[in-house]
This record gives sequence, structure tokens and C-alpha cells, in this order.
Amino acid sequence: MSANQKCSHLDAELRAGYRTNPIGLPTARGVMLSWAVSDRVVLDRSAGYTVRVWDPDDKTPQWQATTRGNTIPCAGSPIGSRARRCWTVSAVTPEGIQLVSDPATFDSGLESESEWSATWISAPSLTFRRETWDPVPLLRKVVRVQQRPTRARLYVTALGVYRLWLNGVDITAGALLRPGWTDYRQRVLHQTFDVTAHIRSDHNVIAVELAKGWYAGRVGLQRQPGLYGDQPALRVQLEDAGNPIAVSDGTWRYSYGDIMASDLLCGETHDLRQGQDGWTQTTFDDSTWDTVQERRTLNVHITPQLHHSVTPFMEFPGRLVREHARGPAVFDFGQNIVGWTRLTTRTLPKADVIVRHGEILTPDDLVWRDNLRGAFQEERYTTGDNGLHVLEPRHTQHGFRYAEVWGMSPQVIDGALALRDDTAITAIALSGGQPVAGSFDCSSPELNRVAELVTWTVRDNSLEVITDCPQRDERLGWLGDAGVIAASAAYLFDLGAFLPKFARDAADAQHDDGAVPSYVPLVPPANPDGAPGWADGYVRLVHLAASRYGDLVTAAEHYSHLVRYLALVDAANPSGIRTERVGADFSDWLSLPEDAHEPPHPKYEYTGARSTSSRRVIATAHTIRSYDQLADIARLLDRQSDAERFTARAADIRLAYAKNFLDASGRIESDTQTVYAQAVGYEILRGSARAKAVARLAEKVRALGHLTTGIHGVEHIIPVLARNGHLDVAESLLFRQDMPSWNHMVRMGATTVWEKWDGISADGSMSTAEMNSFNHCALGAVGEFLFEGVAGLNARAVATAQTVVIAPVYLDQLDWARANYHSVGGTVLSSWERTEGMIRHSIHLAPGLRADYQIMPGYRIIGSDSDSLSLDSGHSEVLLERVG
Repeated sequence: MSANQKCSHLDAELRAGYRTNPIGLPTARGVMLSWAVSDRVVLDRSAGYTVRVWDPDDKTPQWQATTRGNTIPCAGSPIGSRARRCWTVSAVTPEGIQLVSDPATFDSGLESESEWSATWISAPSLTFRRETWDPVPLLRKVVRVQQRPTRARLYVTALGVYRLWLNGVDITAGALLRPGWTDYRQRVLHQTFDVTAHIRSDHNVIAVELAKGWYAGRVGLQRQPGLYGDQPALRVQLEDAGNPIAVSDGTWRYSYGDIMASDLLCGETHDLRQGQDGWTQTTFDDSTWDTVQERRTLNVHITPQLHHSVTPFMEFPGRLVREHARGPAVFDFGQNIVGWTRLTTRTLPKADVIVRHGEILTPDDLVWRDNLRGAFQEERYTTGDNGLHVLEPRHTQHGFRYAEVWGMSPQVIDGALALRDDTAITAIALSGGQPVAGSFDCSSPELNRVAELVTWTVRDNSLEVITDCPQRDERLGWLGDAGVIAASAAYLFDLGAFLPKFARDAADAQHDDGAVPSYVPLVPPANPDGAPGWADGYVRLVHLAASRYGDLVTAAEHYSHLVRYLALVDAANPSGIRTERVGADFSDWLSLPEDAHEPPHPKYEYTGARSTSSRRVIATAHTIRSYDQLADIARLLDRQSDAERFTARAADIRLAYAKNFLDASGRIESDTQTVYAQAVGYEILRGSARAKAVARLAEKVRALGHLTTGIHGVEHIIPVLARNGHLDVAESLLFRQDMPSWNHMVRMGATTVWEKWDGISADGSMSTAEMNSFNHCALGAVGEFLFEGVAGLNARAVATAQTVVIAPVYLDQLDWARANYHSVGGTVLSSWERTEGMIRHSIHLAPGLRADYQIMPGYRIIGSDSDSLSLDSGHSEVLLERVG
């Protein structure tokens, strides 16, 4: 039957800006459209997909295009602010039946200052305020609406963080810590809320609680609050179909409530006696409140939010660890998280309740807080009575597994602490809002626990930026950690909307001469010259956005920034050997010494951290990798001459690398595990030099019996060994029980990946408290190998070639393994099991995708002499047997 004779439904998930039916998108930069088709249809891949976009208000067509892939930038006329668009995707079956998806929608935010009729407003700064007493202001405005709106949009931003209620409904319950973290000297994001259902045809009230957040509180390594400013400010604009209903201005009123102090690092102080009941309702009398200050001199660039908002993810009930007779009660939530606690307890009229948070316990069953440094992670509550209260902060976040609670009312007031029956405590875990994308499991419970550690660590460290850690006074967007973990993270979570935001933070931090710092947003005392591998993390993030998600909008937006960055690197290091403009030059940070006399990293002795590999070797390898990736990005943007130039430059530096760092026997300068793993993993060495590097790596691991790699070696060592003839060595590292290993962390009770291999030794002794996080991304980069190696699911080319590579490593210690991944092109499943002396490998591909199956050496495909297979979409099975 022809397409003209019949049209049927295409079951597909459509997304704009990598979000489902988003509102308030930044469309001036361009909007990526993407779609994933369900598994219940077979498509004619040669016909591709047709995308149609139209204006839903006047039904006029805006744009149409056909593409072979599952992503495309939305073209046509400029979209502008407040615009709405509908769009569909259609495809054709092999029988010629046309299939059309349900329409999806997106609309744009406010793209320029001229779109804002609202002014910035603030409560005045209080005299004699201090960190422990700086009450959080309440701001409100009553608005009368003559008739119910047809399409009400609430545009909000702040210098600080806010919670907003409309007629008593918490509009921000699923969008926390808004407007999020950016360098407020460069830009602040605004949020858009659809509030049509919440507006009454009568009196309405907008009520806002405005805390310090990143803007006016402590941030990073700062020893005092107020990096960006001291006085939080708010901007609100309520519209119906583009027509103003209410704006923030000098008629708003303010007062103060129960929060006496609030800080993201230090925590919150509440005095419930000063709460104002009902202040979010229209019936509340605010006649005694004062009018706000208008801040007309504020000049901050406002852009619509790109990414998902921070949101509550999961709750964990606290298990009582110990009631200290004359001290606190200590609780275990069973999982290291980022979030806060909700405590239900009776209180003492004249005593504060204090809740302290931390990652591990001392031998005396108290919360160990030494590694928090200046992030006190503490709530303090005053109630003034002996009633039952629910105590919970609203504008902070902590990294913790345990809570230590002081001041609760015991069963006998002056007796030893014994909890009342109505006492309960719950940990609320947050996430960055990124949808879950994939999962891994296998027949080894220990390896599954490692996968869980990686998953939770990524989740906990993906709020606004990829942070180093969520607990101590740092919590910075270290680009080195991000560049290492991002590929693993992308198998676990959908980073399509997150990467453009983080990359923009990097662009905002870039110096005029092209230098990129080690972490972003830029917070003093940052060196404008980022360390090699850290500054290069910017390239890694943009490359991942372009290659994994097909995000040509982000690639184009950052292309000139990346070119300027590498031009700076080249100008400072014309020979290609990278020794200048290297900042702190962390090298292979947190590696273990292969020589017991190896000193700590210069100027960072207090951390106990080492970086044992040659700095210039590691740095030069990162330059090569960055040029390779920039060439890839140039090809995706159809800049072929640039791509050839970057490829040629990478080739030149490869020659310089070999000439300067390899001796006659093929050994690399400093002779560490990492220099060999990186040289092979980044494909720097070829031919016999590559083979010698692999052999030397295996030799060194066998000699020591364990790995020594730090941040920039850990992503390479297992796959390099496993795929180059040393599977036994790779498997010994992956399943190793003793320190250093991932399983050692599991055996010591970890639920997230540690910062250091030796964070806690087998005897319980700990590394220096100055730098010892138990929730740190970088050493979790083994996650990529669990998907691509153990389960054999490599989805790197889905967006660019609609192709999955199935290249499994069948580990002898496993009976089965499986992974699923919801890629930008649809769901992919890879699962294998040992059965009756064979391996049965099952692959399932979404419509429109294909796979290249690559056989593991030492096996043969039953019924075929080929060492590879080409698989179509749908379900396939491959039977294998071992040979030799």
C-alpha cells in the first residue's frame, strides 16, 4: 500500500533541546530536535525522517526537512521570545506506509533585556547581619485578575536562590535551587513556569522566599560569603499570552520569616517562633510589611535556562545507629547522597535541635566532619515549645550518608537519651534532573555494586555542573573530573540538555587570550591557565555533546572558543611538547606512587595527593586528544579544511611525542602505568610502539599486582589491557578485593566512589582529612568499560551514523552480563550469557538503528566464518564458542 493511500501513527519520543515539550527554551542559539522511535515498527532507513514545524497559533508552516539521523537543528525563520512551535516526525515503512508522530511542542523564553518590564527588587540589607544571623526575606504581591488566563507564563530569575508559591501552591517544588549556578558576572538564567491552572479570576498572590544561594553565600574555596554580591535580588514577570499581569516593582512588600540564616555550604538556622503562617495565601494581611527596594542599577545578562532543574529524587529513612546517653542520636541512611534531612521530633522549649551531616562515622559512632573543612553542613532549629515538629531546610544542600542529631526531647527529659516513638528522620536525595538513560548488571554482585557506586556518584555530582564532590567547601565544576567521567555518565543519564549548560559555563570563564581555567564557573583563587587535562575538559564536553547527542547547535556555539583555546596552547608550545601555560599542572592527579619515595604534588603537600607521571608527557597527550576531538567537531560542522588542519597538527605532535618521550626500547618517560595506558587509549602510538606500550603496561601491573593510575589513567587501563591481549590482567584489576581497587571501596562500606584509592585503608585508618572525599567522580570512569566492554554496548556513533558497535569482552568470571541504553536514536539492549558451553549474545536495536558486531579474539561465531556481523534493527542473536 502506498504512502498516499494510508497514513498511520508513529510511536516516538520527541524532544526539543533534549527535553520533552519544554517551555522557556533559549531559541536564539538554535534548538536541536531529536526523536527516538519505539520498538514496535520496522522503518525504511533509506527514506529517512521528515520533520515539520509550525506555529500552533496561526497554523502557518515554519520549516520542513528530511534527514537520515535522529537529530536536526531547527532551521527556518528566527523564533524569537515567547514563541510557540509544534512539530512532528514522520517515517515510512518498507511497504510504503507513512507513519506520523503525535505533535510535540516547545516555546521560547525571554531572549533580551527589552522583553522584561519587571524590575529587580530586594529587601534592604540588615544592619549588623552576620553569617549566623542574616534572615531570609519573604516577598509578595497580590494581583487581581479579571478573567482566567488562556496561557499564563511566569518568568522568574534571581540573584540568590528562590522558592515561589502562587496562591499557596509551591511552583518550585520540582525546580529547586533556582535559578541555578552561573557566573553571575556573566549571566543569570531565568525559569519559565506554566501557571495557567493556578491563576484565579480574582485575587492572586505571588510569594517568594529569597535566600543567598551561590550569589551571596559561600561558594567554592572562598573563606567568606558574597563573591558575586551581598544583597539577593528577584525579578518576576507574570504574563497571559504575552500580556503582562504582574511584574516585580516597587509595590511589592517584604518581611522576614523563620529562616535566620541560609547557606549552601554551611546550612540553615530556623526559628519557628518567627514564622508567618499563611503568608503564601491571598487572605494573609501584609499591611505591616514594608515595601521593597527597586534595584534599577543592576545590570545582569539574563538568558533562558537550557537544562533540567534540580529536583527531589528519592527518600531514605534513617536507621538508628546509636543513642549517645548524654549526646546525640546518630542515624544511617544507607546511601551517600546530596540533599538534606527531614526530622520529625518533639523538641525542648529552651534548647535548639542541631542536625549535623557527614559521609562516615568515627570509631565512637559520631559523624566525622573533619573532611568538610569550611562546609559545616549543619541545621539548627529553635521552636520554643515541646510540641511535635517537622524540621526541614529549604535552600541548602549537603553531601552525607549519616546525620548526628542533638537536642531532641528524649523519653525522660533529664535521663539518658532514648528516642520517643514518634521520632523519625528521612534523607531527601536530590538529582540534577537528568533522566535516567541506562543500566548495567551482571552475574557478579560485587561488580554490580561498583556500577551502583558509579551511578550514585554521577547523580550526586551533577547539580548544575559536574562537581568534584558535594560535601566539602569546594563543590566546583572541575573540568578535568568532568572530562574523565562524562563518557561513563552519558550511559547512565541523559546529558543532552546538561552538557550545553556546562559548556557555556566554560565559555563564560574563558580568558580573552583563549585560556580556560581548571574549573568553572570561575571562582577565585582560580588560575586563568587551566591544567592540561582540566582545561581540555572543555573540549571533551563539547565533543561528547556533538558526537553522542548530535548536538550541532552546541558544537557551533563553542567551536570558535575551542579553536582559540588550542591556538593559545600551540602558541605557548610551538614544538608540541606542552610545558608552558599549564597552570597548576596536576598531571595524573591522585595516582599512587610506584616508588615509595615519590613526594606529594608540589604546593599541594597538605592534600597528600600525588601525580606520579611526567607532567609534560600527560600534558602533551591531552593536546593530541584535544586536536583529534576538535577535528571530529569540525567534520560534523562540515568544516573540512579545518578538520584536515587539526588532524595534521595532531599528527605532528604525535611525532614530537614519540621523539621526545620514547627511548630505544619503547619505554615512555616516567615509565608509569598511566603514561602507557593513556598513550594507547588516546591512540597516540601506532604499530610496534603501541605494542611495546601495551606489553610494558601489562608487565608493570603484573609486577605490582595492582593499578596505580590516577584521574587520567583510570579511564584507560582496564580497556587497554582487556582489548590488547591481556584480559587476565584487566580482569584481575576489575575483581581485585584489596586496596587499591573499586571492590576495596565496596568492602569498606562505600556507596559512592572515593576521591582517593587509599581514602580508607583496610585497618580503618584514613587519608589526610584536608582532602578526602568519599563521593568523587573521576575514579568512576570504569563505568564506560562496564557498558562498552563487559556488556559490549558501544553507542558512541548512534547520533552521527545511527550505528551501534557491539564489541564485548566476555569475562571469565562472569556467567552473564547485560546493559540497556536509551540513546538519542532509541533503546539499545545488549545481553549475553553462557549456556551449554556456548555464549548466547542477544542484541535489540530501536527502529532505524543498525549494529556492527565485532567478535572477541578467542571465539568464533557458530555457523559463520566471519569475525564480524552487520545487524539490522529489531532483535538478533549471536551464538559463539571458544576456540583454541
